[in-house]
Amino acid sequence: MNLIYTIDNSEQGILIFNLSGKILSKEDSESISNEIDENIEKGNIHVILHLKELDYINSTGLNFIISSFTKMRNEGGELVISSVSQKVEDLLVITKLNTIFTAFKTLSEAKDSFSK
Repeated sequence: MNLIYTIDNSEQGILIFNLSGKILSKEDSESISNEIDENIEKGNIHVILHLKELDYINSTGLNFIISSFTKMRNEGGELVISSVSQKVEDLLVITKLNTIFTAFKTLSEAKDSFSK
């Protein structure tokens, strides 16, 4: 498995998924995808994907982010990304997904966005 993640629950009720490593296959994102589904069922619909330590992502990884984003929106929630590495940011720009996702330079900025 290439992806490692931890989950933090902020004081504002925001789930923060700290991702590190790579997302190269469906198996890499399967566990975190299930975790997001479980949290949606619990009503936890404010999520930050903190990507500071995510080294690489391919189309499978992009699909995971798109799917998670869509699930959150369909439940009336929001998913934002923070601290995107240059490689991942370049991919988001090339695919024009940077126009879909709300991205913040820092985790602090991402947290603050939910209080507005």
